[in-house]
Amino acid sequence: MIRPRLPSGRWRYAALVVALAVVAVAVATNHSTVSATTTSTLATTTTTIAPEPRQAGWTAVSASNRGVMVDFRDVRAGGAVFRVIRMRARTTLLRWHVGSGDPNLWAQAPADAGPRIDWANEGPAGVVAVFNGAFKQSALAGGAVVDGVVLIHLVPGYMTIALDRAGHWEMGVWGASTFPARGFHPISYRQNLVPMVLHGAPTPSARSSNWHIWGSPLNNNPLTARSGLGVDARGNLVYVATMQPVMPVALAQALVAAGVVTGMELDINPFWPIAGAASRPWHGPAGVFNVQIPNSQHNASIYATGWQRDFFVALGEPNAWSCNWQSPGVVAAVKRLQPQPLALSPPSCHARAKIPSPTRATTTTATPASTTTGAATP
Repeated sequence: MIRPRLPSGRWRYAALVVALAVVAVAVATNHSTVSATTTSTLATTTTTIAPEPRQAGWTAVSASNRGVMVDFRDVRAGGAVFRVIRMRARTTLLRWHVGSGDPNLWAQAPADAGPRIDWANEGPAGVVAVFNGAFKQSALAGGAVVDGVVLIHLVPGYMTIALDRAGHWEMGVWGASTFPARGFHPISYRQNLVPMVLHGAPTPSARSSNWHIWGSPLNNNPLTARSGLGVDARGNLVYVATMQPVMPVALAQALVAAGVVTGMELDINPFWPIAGAASRPWHGPAGVFNVQIPNSQHNASIYATGWQRDFFVALGEPNAWSCNWQSPGVVAAVKRLQPQPLALSPPSCHARAKIPSPTRATTTTATPASTTTGAATP
């Protein structure tokens, strides 16, 4: 074959291109962007994972090398303003704790799931958010399992959040054939009543005029402070609460407005909804939750020293995408207590990715206010 004549400089360049023929393949998913490069003499694969991005309309509270960990916004429903705190699925993990007074069998739980943040276990990862759990055991609103220990038996048909040993979450109706999903092995569960949001819309139960099915409010007045929890279309965990008096349907509408596709009610009445998000991961009890529920009766730092009701703790994943925090998991055949200490996985991560390095969480709407008084507004 006769090649067309080219100037010598261009010919050398063309020859180099032919000798190093490159085939690029880009694969984009919700979790990462991957590119692969191959040559005739050398095969090289380069993986680049896009950081968790900021989103217009949300204020970033904390961020690490992986991107945004926690952000927040306010939404309106039922004439009230709801605080929304979102924990990103790719950059955070979740732990559930029992309270000192409820569930009643709390003393049977491992120490790392006790009524205060376990700084020895959770401090190395860094606490980035906390929020209240669900109804008292006496309300008969559903079951509870912590680290494989059954505190209250699970109830079919009730909405359930499940956590596995890596702190990943799923939410669904207990007893449904698709929940938990195949391959997801929970070690902790928390239920609270029937579903409030399904398929991105309030359920008929949420819209029901029979407000009694959503708990016993103070003075038998259904207009009360309420909190809820849900999962959005990207798998992020979304907490919603207001201290203003609202009906159950308003909470469901607020969950939907926050992007939730599957949701449940958490605790109600002014004394119990407590939540906070920190601009920097807490590695010990001295820290500040910069974003809280406006007009909350308690500062969210109460979970650092001990609280009487159950609550959730969100932690930051390590900087390296190839690493994550995991506990041992539970073995069904083992009947003794099985504590769940966290460790970096794989073990080689100890040398290169210890804890999230907080980066400046540039906000998209406003800077979160300090919460030294226990109630924060953006």
